[in-house]
Amino acid sequence: MGGKWLVIQEARLGDLIQSVPLIGQISTRGNRAVLLVRSGVVSAARSLSVAEDVREWPAFGDPATGRPLANRLSEAREFVGTLRREGFERAVVLNHHGTGILLARLLNIPISGFDRLLDKNGDEGVSGRLSGWPGYLVASSRGIRGLNRIHLSDMWRGFGGDPIPESFPPSKSKRSGPVVVVLGGRSPYRRWEPASILSLVKSLRRIDGGDVILSGGPEDALLGDLLEREAGEGVRNMAGKTGIEELSRLLSEAGVVVSPDTAPLHLAALRGVPTVGLFFASALHFETGAYREGALSLVSAMECYPCAGEGADCSHRSCRNDPDPEVLARIVAGVRRGESGRSLGETYSGRLPGIELWEAGGSSSGLLQSLRTPRSLTRERILARLLRRFYWRYLSGTETLPELHSELLMESGDPELPLFQNSGGLPLSLWFCRLGQGAELYVRLRELGIEGPQREKMLDRLASDFPMMWPLLHHLEWVEGGAGSIAPLVTAFHALVREASEVSSLAGRLPGKIRTNKEWTHVAI
Repeated sequence: MGGKWLVIQEARLGDLIQSVPLIGQISTRGNRAVLLVRSGVVSAARSLSVAEDVREWPAFGDPATGRPLANRLSEAREFVGTLRREGFERAVVLNHHGTGILLARLLNIPISGFDRLLDKNGDEGVSGRLSGWPGYLVASSRGIRGLNRIHLSDMWRGFGGDPIPESFPPSKSKRSGPVVVVLGGRSPYRRWEPASILSLVKSLRRIDGGDVILSGGPEDALLGDLLEREAGEGVRNMAGKTGIEELSRLLSEAGVVVSPDTAPLHLAALRGVPTVGLFFASALHFETGAYREGALSLVSAMECYPCAGEGADCSHRSCRNDPDPEVLARIVAGVRRGESGRSLGETYSGRLPGIELWEAGGSSSGLLQSLRTPRSLTRERILARLLRRFYWRYLSGTETLPELHSELLMESGDPELPLFQNSGGLPLSLWFCRLGQGAELYVRLRELGIEGPQREKMLDRLASDFPMMWPLLHHLEWVEGGAGSIAPLVTAFHALVREASEVSSLAGRLPGKIRTNKEWTHVAI
């Protein structure tokens, strides 16, 4: 019989739902997960049965309560003492927040996940360098986000000790329920244009013929009423009219759920309902797409995507005008009929300018996204897949990966893998050859254990001479401080050097496009 683990989740409802795979993993491996969440989501966590035991953060940490500081400190000591007496075996801290980290440290038990805040100066105490999956989560959100190909749920699985999923249940197909259209989240960056939503609803009624239900929070109620009046028969507004239990039932009975990157999208996926996610602005489908086999994502192909998000000071927000509502309605109707993402991509690829259609699929190395509207591979897209494979080997310590060629097919969507040759003045083959050379030099630096001014000088030279190494240096040096585990790092880098060489070799032989050669042991680009 395992022990009792305290899972500290301080984020909002969407992130709470995306931590369900970790909580399930803890339970299936014989441990009891106790979930500690903020007051705003505790009722939702209990209603959705996210964990068997859900606790609420006491209000002592909120200065807005107006209670005397001495009383709040007394309550804090009592709270920590109560948790200590429960005999928790481990704390898993999912957020880069000081309160959860401090609580876990006060319990004086082993900590998985965030055990400190990032401080690039490496100061001791509750701040310093981050390593492992927490280090990657911070690095992927603070500098290499556009290259990230690892889902947040899989990162959190890694916090629990093993990111390898038990299974990925598929979405239920050929659903007869209504189409639920989620109007958007609290942020204006996560809201589709009202005119586009109205056009989508009218198109759905004409093309699909089924009922449409509008969903959202209290802030969406007035917009929902307006859309209901304008759209006419067969459209019902439920925005602001459902608690979490009613929302869960509504989504569970839906034929398809269409939503931006919001909590209802993740809740629908949790319930096995087919979803079509709309990803633009700062929402990244690789990171927070619906965690379910077969989930579809329509993603902005604008050069500025993904943007910095909230506070990005984008004056036009034109990415919210895509995709074309008529085409989206036809895709949603196809999903409800049980059509696959591949089939829908073949049908509508030419009618989605500025938009990419991606389909989620499970693998032994987490959730993977496959492009269903083919396009040329750029060096950045290839680099993103190479980095995903590097980090999976380094952080999970396993080689449970698809073949490189298979992953690159996912990134291109074209069996012939056309290559875009613009590589900033360098031939594409040479660019990836240089990546391999830079990786070899960095491994040598780490194996020799060079420190001090000589190390700083070598790192500066490496960053200058091999700019394609910056995503790795950002994580391994700025976040980890060059202190990550050396053995898995060397293994992962050797694999990266080999795969970069394969990419370089084939790009040199076939400068126009990539084709499969079944005689090769490792088919790559």
